[in-house]
Amino acid sequence: MSTLTDKLPKLPEIKLPEVLDLDEAKKPAFAAAGVVDLYVEQVKELPAQAKKFYVNATADLTAKLEAARTERATQLKAVPAHVKALPATTTESAKKLQAELTAKVTKAQTDATTYYTKLAARGEKLVAQIRKQPTTKAAIAEGKAAVKKAVDDSKASATSAKKVTKTTGKAVEDAAEKLG
Repeated sequence: MSTLTDKLPKLPEIKLPEVLDLDEAKKPAFAAAGVVDLYVEQVKELPAQAKKFYVNATADLTAKLEAARTERATQLKAVPAHVKALPATTTESAKKLQAELTAKVTKAQTDATTYYTKLAARGEKLVAQIRKQPTTKAAIAEGKAAVKKAVDDSKASATSAKKVTKTTGKAVEDAAEKLG
């Protein structure tokens, strides 16, 4: 007589290895950590790059100021009437360049913070996914089982060693009595 379960297709049998390789089981987590570390390393470079940008911008600003001073000095010699206008023009230019530089540095800092935040969220999501994977759970369970077995084996070895010591001591005493 045929039943409904007899008509269902047979699923392939899944065979697990007898010994799971813990090093292989750890690799996905380590790879994720490596990705996060790489991103963190790259984010750590952003302040140095911003500082380099700031130094370069300052050097450019200094060069521009020097060029303006030279030009103004030449104009001062040629036209004394321009002497009164020179400080106001130079100060205004310097303030404008400083405002532009400040805006660029602020934007770079904001961009770096935003990128870092996105990377942290991405890494957290990845670690959460890895923790939920069956292979990760199996690796953790296998690790716990290995620790339990090691503890049990250690207790059994200690008990066995005590028995052997006691038996050996008794044999030595018996031999000593026979000798005399």
